[in-house]
Amino acid sequence: MINAKTSDTNEKIQPSQSNDLLVRSHQTEIDIYSPQSLIVTETFSIQNLNTTITSSVDLWLNHSLNTLVVEDVEGALDYDWIPVSNETHFVSVDFRTPLEQNDTSIFSISYNLDTELILTESEPSFYSFEFYSTISHYTRKYAMSMILPELSFIHESEGISPFYPANATQILIKNRIVISWIYNNISQASEPFFLLRFDEPIIPETDEPFFKSSFNVFLMGIFTGIFLGISGTSWLIRYREKKAMKKLGRTLLTDTQKALIKIVYEKEGKISQRDLCDTTGFSKSKVSRNLVPLEMRGLIRREKWGRTYVVYLTDDGRTVIE
Repeated sequence: MINAKTSDTNEKIQPSQSNDLLVRSHQTEIDIYSPQSLIVTETFSIQNLNTTITSSVDLWLNHSLNTLVVEDVEGALDYDWIPVSNETHFVSVDFRTPLEQNDTSIFSISYNLDTELILTESEPSFYSFEFYSTISHYTRKYAMSMILPELSFIHESEGISPFYPANATQILIKNRIVISWIYNNISQASEPFFLLRFDEPIIPETDEPFFKSSFNVFLMGIFTGIFLGISGTSWLIRYREKKAMKKLGRTLLTDTQKALIKIVYEKEGKISQRDLCDTTGFSKSKVSRNLVPLEMRGLIRREKWGRTYVVYLTDDGRTVIE
């Protein structure tokens, strides 16, 4: 269990001499698990440059939070936590072992942001998340990463930047997009600002009615097969499936999804995702966001081809469009 020492908020804060400590690396990871759950983990690698032995490091966290966990690879660390205000927190972390000159300590601080993201009232609506990092000591390397909710995409709209600063990199890990920034040599007391706008997570529509319908068709096929034989049963099953797929195309797909399927159909059932963007004029994010539910319903399939994907129309997808 973490030993957090209590302190009077009116007590005078005496930070350690910042010139004695070098932050070799500072990594901030913000897991936006959902618009209501934002978890921050900050990992520090701190080196003592002074000939004097140092037993602790002073840090500032300038955000609204109500939880705090401080630990290294061996477990919990002792620390002082002084909430100076609702959005300013002074934290003094005790190293597990006092640092002699050139010794290094690695530890992490984790906390939940006491905030909830709200959808904008624009059309289309999106979430906007802002974060100021606090650099308490000279930092040789700083890395920031933000993990979007599952099945959520970066918001792309004319005249609105999806993220700031603009030099971010994007990767996809297990259906979640990770946005990252890296900076070198950041001076003490700096406050790098980061902004991220992302769309509301897609909630996959349940396939339960479809499977229930298929099950009923299967049962009907058994009884029909008794009278009509295997060939008659197969024809009936396929007829009902086509009818269900046509209904899917008419009622459950958006206009954008219908347009994408139609273009793949007109390209003889095969087109690269890059050409799909060029043909429609849609952004990469919009095309990718709309292909996901089509692939989940089995209307298309995608295969990796170099730096893009090739989109293929399945038999069910052809049934929807014909």
